[in-house]
Amino acid sequence: MPQVRPATLQDYAAICRIDAMILGNASRSQELHDAISAGHGYVASLDNDVSGFAIMTPSFYNQAFVSLLAVHPQHQRQGVGQALLHYLEKHCPTEKLFTSTNLSNKRMIHLCRKLNFIESGSIDNLNTIGDPEILYCKHIKKPQFSK
Repeated sequence: MPQVRPATLQDYAAICRIDAMILGNASRSQELHDAISAGHGYVASLDNDVSGFAIMTPSFYNQAFVSLLAVHPQHQRQGVGQALLHYLEKHCPTEKLFTSTNLSNKRMIHLCRKLNFIESGSIDNLNTIGDPEILYCKHIKKPQFSK
């Protein structure tokens, strides 16, 4: 079972390695460093090794947004992504949790649906390859109404 916790700068190298494996380059390394430093990074570990990570920020129309979720290729299909999203749901500071993925990312779409995220729209022309970005939302906390 993956263990999830907030990321520290000690996790930075492992996070960058996983990101570069998936992305094919290290172009997001400064962005990852900034997110970890700001307290927006989270890691999942299997046998004390970082097996995946996520970035959650509270800046999507005043709601939390998982801008990045990545799992080491050797640890995919082992519940790492699911553990990360469950942790983020539990620690979500807002009423809704949003995430997004490209239409071609069938694994992430499957994970979002499995965890009861609701498809909330799409954005065309976001990237140069013509792969629409699909937005997902999950209602985490019900608003408190005063009597």
